[in-house]
Amino acid sequence: PPPWPRFCWRHQLLEFSTRYRVVALDLRGCGASEKPPGKESYRPEVLLEDIREVIELLGTPEGHAGATSGTPKCILVGHDWGGALAWELATSHPDLVEKLVIISVAHRAIMTRFIAWPPAQLLRSSYMFLFQLPWLPELLLSMADFELLKTSLTGSQTGIQNPARQLTESELDAYLYGLSQPGGLTPPINYYRSIFSDAPVPCERPPCPTLVLWGTRDAFLDARLVPCLRRFVAPDA
Repeated sequence: PPPWPRFCWRHQLLEFSTRYRVVALDLRGCGASEKPPGKESYRPEVLLEDIREVIELLGTPEGHAGATSGTPKCILVGHDWGGALAWELATSHPDLVEKLVIISVAHRAIMTRFIAWPPAQLLRSSYMFLFQLPWLPELLLSMADFELLKTSLTGSQTGIQNPARQLTESELDAYLYGLSQPGGLTPPINYYRSIFSDAPVPCERPPCPTLVLWGTRDAFLDARLVPCLRRFVAPDA
C-alpha cells in the first residue's frame, strides 16, 4: 500500500509521550503535508533532506544529555518507507541519530537487490512494478470506492490477522481520507516511481545502536530478508 500517514502512530505516541518528546511526521505527499508534483520531488535524497531539516528544527529536548551540544539528537523510528529512509539518514547524518529503530523494512540496498528473489518475494513485491506505470495504479486503487486498498488492509491475506487488532471502519476512513482527496494518490505512488532512480544507494552501516523489529508473517516482505540486514547493524554499537 502507499506510505502510512502519522495517524498510524497514534498508539505509540500515546504510550511513549509519558517519557519522551515524541513527534510523528507526515512525509511529503502523505497525510497533511505538502504534495509537490512530479516524481522527482520524491527521490530518496529529497525525502532525506526533509527529515534532516525537521530534526534540526525541532532540536534536542531540554533536559536531554545532548541538549547543550549544539547538534540535535533523536531516537529515530521508521516503518515501511520511513524505515528505509531512517536507515540512510542514520548513515548520512550520524550526528543527528542517537539510536535507530527499524520496523519491518529492509535497507534499500537489500530491497533493490532482492525485490525479485526469492520467488516468494517477487510475488509480494509485484505491486511495486505496477506502481511504475503512469495513471493506471491511481485508477485501479480508486475504483469501487478504494476497494482494492481496503482489501489490502483488512483482507485475510494481507490485513491484520489478530481479530482484536483489526482496523475499525473509522480507522480505515482516517487512513483513506488523504488518499481519497483529488490527486491524493499520485504523490504516495511517486515514492515507488522514484525507488529505481540512478542515484547510488549508500551501503554503509549506521554507527548507532540499531533495533530491527520484523513480523514473521509480514504479507509484503519475506522473513528471509532479515539475515541480510546484519551488515547494516553495527555489532558493538
